[in-house]
Amino acid sequence: MRVLLPLLLVGLPLCGGCIYPAGDSRVFVTSEPPGAEVWLDGEKTDQTTPAILDLGALLGSDHEVRVRKKGYEPEDRTVYHYTRWGTSRWRDGVTALEVPPLPVFWTLGDFFTPFEVRWTYVPHNLHVKLFEEGTFAPKPGGDEPKAGPPEPEKRQ
Repeated sequence: MRVLLPLLLVGLPLCGGCIYPAGDSRVFVTSEPPGAEVWLDGEKTDQTTPAILDLGALLGSDHEVRVRKKGYEPEDRTVYHYTRWGTSRWRDGVTALEVPPLPVFWTLGDFFTPFEVRWTYVPHNLHVKLFEEGTFAPKPGGDEPKAGPPEPEKRQ
C-alpha cells in the first residue's frame, strides 16, 4: 500500500480527463438503375439499392462494395475508413484575449492522450451507374491494331 499511493498520486495527472468519440459508420449506396444487389467484401448483404450499410465504428477498416443487377455489368468500389485523433492545445481553453491560455480544468494527460476521436467512411454517399452487359465489349474486327493514318495522295 505504501508504494501504491505514491504511484496513484503521480499517475493520476497523466490520465486523460475525457475522450470524446464521435463518428458515422454508415455508407449510403445508390445506383442507376435502382434495385441492384449490394455485396460487401464478397458476401451478399440481402439489400438492394438504395441501401444503408453499417460498416463498423472506430476500429473499422476499408471495405469492398459490389453493386450488381441482372442484365448489367457489376461495379466494384472501395470504401475507405478514415479516423482522426486529436489532443488539446493550450489555446483551446481561452475564451477571451485577456484570459491567460491556461486551461486549469484539464489534466496533464489531456495533452498526451487523445482528447477526441472521430471516424467516418469515404465516400460516405456511394452512387454507382450500372451499364448494360456488353456495353464495353470490343467490336468485331476492332482488335486489330491500325497501321496509322493514311498517307496523303501524291500530286503529279
